[in-house]
Amino acid sequence: MSETIIQVKDLCKTFGAGDGSVEALHNINLDIQKGEIFGIIGLSGAGKSTLVRCINLLERPSSGQVIFDGQELTSLSEKNLRKARQSMSMIFQSFNLLMQRTALENICFPLELAGTKKPAARERARELLEIVGLPDKADAYPVQLSGGQKQRIAIARALASDPQVLLCDEATSALDPTTTQSILTLLRELNRDLGVTVVVITHEMRVVEQICSRVAILDQGVIQEQGLVSEIFSNPQTEAGRRLVMPEGEKIHVLPQNRLVRLVFNGAAAGEPIISSLAIEQGIRLNIVSADTRTIGDKAFGTMVLGLPEDETEAARALIYLRELSGVTAEEVTDYVQ
Repeated sequence: MSETIIQVKDLCKTFGAGDGSVEALHNINLDIQKGEIFGIIGLSGAGKSTLVRCINLLERPSSGQVIFDGQELTSLSEKNLRKARQSMSMIFQSFNLLMQRTALENICFPLELAGTKKPAARERARELLEIVGLPDKADAYPVQLSGGQKQRIAIARALASDPQVLLCDEATSALDPTTTQSILTLLRELNRDLGVTVVVITHEMRVVEQICSRVAILDQGVIQEQGLVSEIFSNPQTEAGRRLVMPEGEKIHVLPQNRLVRLVFNGAAAGEPIISSLAIEQGIRLNIVSADTRTIGDKAFGTMVLGLPEDETEAARALIYLRELSGVTAEEVTDYVQ
């Protein structure tokens, strides 16, 4: 049975007082397991950054509890809270590197604050530069680094205190797609090799799809739904979930003359050539009217709408074939928009 490392109970956060008060978070409940990569996703203004700052108590909740590794953080003294935070490092969108320090010196900074002797701190910093793949950038200043390199240095600095948890607040939002991929790969490797728990706060679906095992959808300060990424992304239960998973919705504005069938992919093998197999094995050709599918791991999720043949016999054969596919649900479309 998995061990819970972060538990958020009935957490609320209100800014201001009286008529001008704003409730940023309402009744948040989360359980994050040790060693997992957990995603918190929501659109801009959903309350994601406030939530992550409440998790490490950089922002004190108005009510509720945050339990980290068995300790209720809101009840700790400032001294003990600082000690607990050493096991919960944070990575930011803007990197937050000290511009007047070299990469090595940036990584040494938290070690110096913790009282580590300079030679030991520098030795540890060089080890971390190796881990993040930048051993040759020890003497480079942030201005000499690319965005991806800056984030790798920020990750190395976050690892300096040997944290149990990495809190990543939009850590890839300022990066191009290729660099984002490399940072996500690094986070996955750190999770696997070091056993560090990773909490990813993001508005990007592709980030959650690629590295998270479970996800919570946050909207207007409320957790709308949470669970396995594969389950939520294949069948979102709330309007907020549907907006994120299928942002354009599925609308067929021009009704074809023939009947339509909707395929719902709920774990089919990715890359399975369904349409071409149907044509080759059954001699039946179908038109793709719309598609919104994605791959999570080696499984396919999402939907596709196909136009069935006008010939009733061929249409029936096609339906039988599609309904026998593993990991796919086939149903005739009745909720189209003309």
